[in-house]
Amino acid sequence: MMQPAPIREYKRKPLTPEVRDKLERSHRESLDLTERELRCPHCSRFIATLYSDISGHFKAKCGNCKTITIFNLGYFRRVRRYGRERRG
Repeated sequence: MMQPAPIREYKRKPLTPEVRDKLERSHRESLDLTERELRCPHCSRFIATLYSDISGHFKAKCGNCKTITIFNLGYFRRVRRYGRERRG
């Protein structure tokens, strides 16, 4: 007879009121921003969710193909194509 796997418990330190306030403010500020996905250019696996106000460079390692890539987020913006139908 197989026994169920034990439920993992992760160690978490308690949040200070200052950190909790910063997290809540960050969440409220992000509500009006648009999100987009950043995908690996080699295997198209999801890497991260980016918000519309982000800029600069971003270094990420793909969990699938293990490639470490540096993204200039100015080059990886979503471009609207006028005159074409939107994909479903």
